Amino acid sequence: MECDVCGSHNVHRRMIEEHYLEECGLCGNLQGDDEAVALVEELRAGRARGLDDPIIPLVGALEQSGQFHVVQATASEEEPPQVLFTVPRGDAAPVERLLRTIEMTNRETKLLWLIELSLQHGLVYILRPRFWKRPRDVARDEIKPALLDLAVIARRLRRDLSLSWWRE
Repeated sequence: MECDVCGSHNVHRRMIEEHYLEECGLCGNLQGDDEAVALVEELRAGRARGLDDPIIPLVGALEQSGQFHVVQATASEEEPPQVLFTVPRGDAAPVERLLRTIEMTNRETKLLWLIELSLQHGLVYILRPRFWKRPRDVARDEIKPALLDLAVIARRLRRDLSLSWWRE
């Protein structure tokens, strides 16, 4: 087998992030199933930014839209997940579309999710699960469903981004 990028024959098939892919030993290029390659590259890029694994797909989906700038994102077993983002052009329309996606996705998620607005050196939106208590009072077993919800939200957002009402 030959690397698609550098032409090296030092390409080996191995398990990477639960997917069998070919990786070039010379340039590091990944080959194989396009979706699996995209997922692995997204995970690697997110980790390089210091993001927690469960939130990487959601951050990727938000940034894929080209309408949101993620300022901070956390998703650990110790504290509830949240994504802080801005809208670079100051346009509220993308936030309204995101709210529409969140409202529809809340039918599938284990928890209800919401978007809050905060003033932190400018307007910052916070996407987070709704807990009826302060974040520091949320128990670890209450956080686990929220971590599972992240993949559902990311999947629905990626789907919705291709729909006509998202491009209005």
